[in-house]
Amino acid sequence: MKNFGLRMSALMLALAAQSAAAYDKNVDLKNTGTTTAYDVAVVLNGTETVTATFDGYTFGPLIGHFTQRTVTPTASGDTVIHWMNIDGIDTPIPPGKTIHVGWSTSDCTSQIKDMYWTNKAHGRLRNSVILDVFHNLTYTTGGFPIIDLTNVLEAQVNIRIRDVRFLVVDGPLPLEALSTMNDKLMAQLRPVSEGSFVLAPGKSARFEIPVEVKEGQSLLTVYTTSPDEAQGAVSSLQSAEAVHFMQRPVVGGGGGCGGQIPNQ
Repeated sequence: MKNFGLRMSALMLALAAQSAAAYDKNVDLKNTGTTTAYDVAVVLNGTETVTATFDGYTFGPLIGHFTQRTVTPTASGDTVIHWMNIDGIDTPIPPGKTIHVGWSTSDCTSQIKDMYWTNKAHGRLRNSVILDVFHNLTYTTGGFPIIDLTNVLEAQVNIRIRDVRFLVVDGPLPLEALSTMNDKLMAQLRPVSEGSFVLAPGKSARFEIPVEVKEGQSLLTVYTTSPDEAQGAVSSLQSAEAVHFMQRPVVGGGGGCGGQIPNQ
């Protein structure tokens, strides 16, 4: 455990050597279905240039390192990232197990169209839908961020969201530092919206962040998604409780992944 703490302290202090205009997304995924999964896949809307991935931890409570990862286009023009073969021996992801993956794209418009568990043969588990929302970031004239979360999933199901939190850091953190294993990060998060709410398909929720973000800094947004238990047929979903980490750097004359910060 001492070694684990030292590793995460080093990660927290390190700044990422990645593209300044990157869109960084990491997610803890807990299998809340009734079927054992083996892999996980995410479908990004349209053509995306994936500049980096985080393929899972080799230590700690989220242990599960994927040894194979592909990035491929679909016939409809979308982009699929597929993580496979945990530990090189197809270690399973049984119900109740939590794993972690992440990725960066070179632009600022990455949008999750679909996400799901896959089986040992790398095919989609029946009724598997991992829930997420589209994250958009703009700024007020004072440089204060506005976050819009929108339910754009193809599955057309309600999404329960809870514990929306944020943190402004002086530079982008590496992908492996964006998880619940980073105790220092989790302790510094500030609440935007406590409790939970439900987003129906096509609906949005807006949050104003009460802190100015300056050029060179990054805004981290953290939130949890899960199925809406009040919606029918949720019990049949092979889904996940997911803790999402979004990192949006502000660079390039006030631009970057959060859009343009108005002149002060």
